[in-house]
Amino acid sequence: MEKRVEELRSLIQKGFEPSEVKKKRRYDANAGKWREISEPRLWPDQCVHHALIQVLEPVMMRGMDHYCCGSIKGRGAHYGIKAVKKWMKSKKAVKWCVEMDIRHFYDSLKGEWVMERMKQLVKDRRVLDLVWRVVKDGVLIGSYCSQWFANTFLQPLDQLIRKNGAAHYIRYMDNFTIFVRRKRTADRIIKTTKEWLEAHGLELKRNWQKFPTSKRLPNALGYRFGKGYTLIRKKNLMRLKDQLKRLQRIGMKGRFVTVKFAQSLLSRLGMLRHCNSVRLYSRFVRSGTQRKLKGIIREYYRREMARWTTSLELNILTA
Repeated sequence: MEKRVEELRSLIQKGFEPSEVKKKRRYDANAGKWREISEPRLWPDQCVHHALIQVLEPVMMRGMDHYCCGSIKGRGAHYGIKAVKKWMKSKKAVKWCVEMDIRHFYDSLKGEWVMERMKQLVKDRRVLDLVWRVVKDGVLIGSYCSQWFANTFLQPLDQLIRKNGAAHYIRYMDNFTIFVRRKRTADRIIKTTKEWLEAHGLELKRNWQKFPTSKRLPNALGYRFGKGYTLIRKKNLMRLKDQLKRLQRIGMKGRFVTVKFAQSLLSRLGMLRHCNSVRLYSRFVRSGTQRKLKGIIREYYRREMARWTTSLELNILTA
């Protein structure tokens, strides 16, 4: 460890040059589209990224919006769900809802704009030089730094939306959910957001929506929120039902349930804990399903732990 730390310090001081990044095309089931995922090398690239963020995190968090939820420690989806549930109990503040998204955010965000934002927060030239070496080829999906730089870049837009009359506002990466009292305020926020994004070389998706909450439920973080109740999104519900049917077919044919499938289904079943799902659970989920899935995962990791412990002991003995 000490040797690696010294190597890392020497590498950063001399001038870190990123290695060639491998890109793989993967399908994002939640978004329903293909993505170009970058895979930086573990050494030295990912180690440099983590070292850089350890230094910059306090600076970037200083101006972070309280309800910026994506990729921030302690502010996951459940943090945002809890907030939206609380807001929906109000009558006047959530009369209108605005839902927006940035078109091809990571692909369109240029390193020059990230640097302009970082220069406002950081004055150390050595740190800025390292930031530029990381982002000069773009803000890549899959890099540890990208999510932090993306959230930091959008901080001024968060402040602008709040100044323009947002009663409640939450952002999950580049997805905006805004609650306002009047339709006129919603129009002003949409116009202001478009202008800010265009000034920074970005574009608002054309499928943005503005609607009264009395006629339609706000859709955010995988759920639909009503006044006093929460429903799971239709898309997520259909995927859950498909996976439950697949589990039944596997059981009928006597096949083995893979760990990956057990983890995926258990994760989807966990989504039901955060919405009104008593009838849904009793109708579609058989008794003992979660216990069975947990047993499969537990047994797998027990075997893995035994295998790695044995391998480590052999390495120590032969050293």
